[in-house]
Amino acid sequence: MRALLIRHAQAEWGGADYDQLSALGMQQAAALAQWLARESGWRPRRLIGGPRRRHQLTLQTIRAALLTACGAAPAIEIARDWDDADAAALLAAFRRAQPQAPELAWVAPGASPAQARALLTAVFAAWRDGALDTYMPETWDAFAARIARARQALMQEDADEVIVVSSAGAIARCAQAALHLDDAAMVALNIGLDNTALSEFCADAGAWRLLRWNCLPHFANGATHALASTH
Repeated sequence: MRALLIRHAQAEWGGADYDQLSALGMQQAAALAQWLARESGWRPRRLIGGPRRRHQLTLQTIRAALLTACGAAPAIEIARDWDDADAAALLAAFRRAQPQAPELAWVAPGASPAQARALLTAVFAAWRDGALDTYMPETWDAFAARIARARQALMQEDADEVIVVSSAGAIARCAQAALHLDDAAMVALNIGLDNTALSEFCADAGAWRLLRWNCLPHFANGATHALASTH
């Protein structure tokens, strides 16, 4: 079984609704979908998405392109275990737990990628260390256990090719399991994962393996190169 785990297209960072794709995100999703349908060679037997709108909108764009190119595509399945941590809840918890943190100034649409990474590093460190547990609906360990359950379900999959659209944290947890990384390394992978990036895994003789990480072949040409983003 091969699984292509894809981070959703860019959402409205710092906007009123983070769970809506930005204008850039819609362009990213379209470029990704066209590459998957016309150039990748992938013909998935299942299309699985997390429950967030940013997951589903990205996956709907992929399915529409597959239908156009191939005449058929699997129905979209929504799996709650592929949800990421609630970004709004995380930021709210961090604001309540550490209201004087200077990184909070970077919760804004104009934040640079470096500022967004610094903010997320601080938020994830606080969550990992238990500083947000009073305010969060899910602890760091509970999140890890949920993604492990989603990954184990994939490992039991008998379909040859599966596409999953989720978020950076969930996909980084899968890489952590494959590479036997600590939590600090997992956070670094999480923060560095690009929007619509492809990460390929396989289940081989009961082992979970990472084949490629954070790939953007759909942004390789001059017309699409400027669409790449991390937040």
